[in-house]
Amino acid sequence: MSALVDQYGAPVQTGRYTPAPSRDAGAWRGQMASWHPHRLGTLEAQVHERVTAQRRAADLTANDWVAKSGIRTIADNAIGTGLTPKASIPHELLGLSREDAARLGQKMEWAFSIWSQESHARGLAHFEDLQYLGIHSVLRLGEMLHLPVMLLDNSRGERAFSLAIQDIHPARLCTPADKKLDLSIRDGIEFAPYGKPIAYWIACPEPSLVPMEQGALFSDSFVRRPAYLGHRCNVFHLFRYEEEEQVRGISSLDTGMGLIRNLKDALDSELFAQVIAASFPLFIGLEDGTANLPAEVREQYGYSTPEGPNERTMDVNPGTVIFGQPNEKPYILENKRPSSNFVPFVNTVLRAAAAMLGIPYESLTKDYSSTNYSSMRAALNEAWKLYLFYRRWFSRLYCQPIWEMVVEEAYLRNFLGLADDLDSAGATMGFYEGRRYWCSAEWIGPAKGFIDPVKEIEATILALQARLMTYADAWAERGGDFADALPQMQEEQKMLNSLQPLQLSGGQKNSGSERNADTASGEGEDGENE
Repeated sequence: MSALVDQYGAPVQTGRYTPAPSRDAGAWRGQMASWHPHRLGTLEAQVHERVTAQRRAADLTANDWVAKSGIRTIADNAIGTGLTPKASIPHELLGLSREDAARLGQKMEWAFSIWSQESHARGLAHFEDLQYLGIHSVLRLGEMLHLPVMLLDNSRGERAFSLAIQDIHPARLCTPADKKLDLSIRDGIEFAPYGKPIAYWIACPEPSLVPMEQGALFSDSFVRRPAYLGHRCNVFHLFRYEEEEQVRGISSLDTGMGLIRNLKDALDSELFAQVIAASFPLFIGLEDGTANLPAEVREQYGYSTPEGPNERTMDVNPGTVIFGQPNEKPYILENKRPSSNFVPFVNTVLRAAAAMLGIPYESLTKDYSSTNYSSMRAALNEAWKLYLFYRRWFSRLYCQPIWEMVVEEAYLRNFLGLADDLDSAGATMGFYEGRRYWCSAEWIGPAKGFIDPVKEIEATILALQARLMTYADAWAERGGDFADALPQMQEEQKMLNSLQPLQLSGGQKNSGSERNADTASGEGEDGENE
C-alpha cells in the first residue's frame, strides 16, 4: 500500500511542454520589432556617458529656467535654510534621568551651533549653506563630494573645533590613467572584493597641468583618500542608489534632459520670431517697377540709379508716417507665430518635466492661477513625500555622521563640561561604548507651510485632541521644537498672569475689557459688573 501511495505522489517533469503566451514586450513584431535596447558594455563607455550627462545637466541648470526652477524647488523644500539637530538621548538605556539627558543634549546642541559657524574649511559658508550646496549638487550632478578635514593650525584662536568640511566638485573623482587596468578601481572609486568602497581617487594636479583632461593624469597627480578612518567617515560621496551595483550618481534631469533642452530651443525660436514680428517689416510693391520713377523718388527711397548701387531697403523710425507715391502699395509681412496650440504644447511639456522631477506643475512654474485648494493640497502632499525622502536620506547619510564627529570632538575636548557630565551622571555606558546612543539626534527641517492656515490649524487641533498627534510632531511640522518652546511659553504665561487691571485715579476701574478681566480672574462679586 505504501508503494502505491508513493507511486501516485511522485512529481512529474515541469515546464517542458506547457505552452506559454507570447508577450509583445519580449517579441520582435509590430512596433516592438525595431526596439533594440542599447547596453554599455565597457567601463570606458559608461564613464564617458556619465561625464557627458553631468556636463549637460550642469549646463541646463546654469542656462535653462525650467531645470533651475525644478532643482531649486526640491532643494528649497527638502533642505531650505538647513536641517537643525535635536538631541534625543535614550536616557533609560544609558541609566540617566530625563533631566540629565535633556541638559546634556542641550550642551551638545550648543556645541554643534558653535561648530556650524566655522564648519566650512575655507571659512565662506555656514553648515546650513553646506547642506544646501550638497543637496543641490546631488540634484544637479547626481552626486556630492565633501571631505571632513582637521584644521590643526589654530594659532590665532579663531576656531573652537578642528573639524571642518571641504566641498569638492564630483568631476575630480576619477581613475588615474595608469590605474585603468586595475579591476578594483571603477570610475575613481576603489572597492573591496565584495563591493564596499575603501578609497577614493581625487585629482589634485599641479597648476601647470590643470588644462589637461583629468582622465589623462597619472596617479602622482591624485590623492588616494580612504573611505573610513576607524569608525569615522572620511569621504562623503552621496548619491541616490537606484540601480544594482551602481557606483556613481545620476542627475535628476537625466530622464528629461532632451525634453527640457528642446523646449528651451523652441522658446528661443519663438522669442526670436516675436522680435522679428515686432520690427513691423513692410514690402513695397511697384506695379510698373522702378523704371518710370522720378529721380527725386529714387533718391528719397534709395532706389538704384545708373550711377549708384542697387539699394532695395530703407530704414523707418518708430512712429514715422510716410505718404506713398503713385503705383506704390504697402504689404505687411505678417508673422502668424506663435500658433494657437503653442501654449497647450508648452504646458504639456512643462507638466511632463514636472512629473519627471516628481513635483507639481505649479511648483515648477510658480503659476498658481488655475488651481484650487483641494487640487493644490493633493499635489503638495504628493510632492512632500519626495521632499521628506530627500530630507531623511540626507540627514541619515550626511548630517548625522557629522553630528557624531562634532559631539565626539566636544567630548574629547571636554567642551562645556561634556566629559564631566558623562562621569558624574552615573551612566551605565561610556561614550565610545554607547556612542550611537549618546549621539542620537533628530533632524528638523523647514516648515511645510500653509495653503489655508485656518483649515490646517483646525485639523492640527482636532488631531491633538483625538491623541492622533503629539505636540512635538505638531511643532516639528512647522519647523519648531516643542521642547525649546515649552519653557518660553511657561515664562510668557507667568508674565500674562502677573498683569493687574489698570486703576483710574478716582479708584474706579475701567470699563470694557478690564471689567471682563476682573470677572474672568474672579475679582468681581458674583460675576456682576461694578
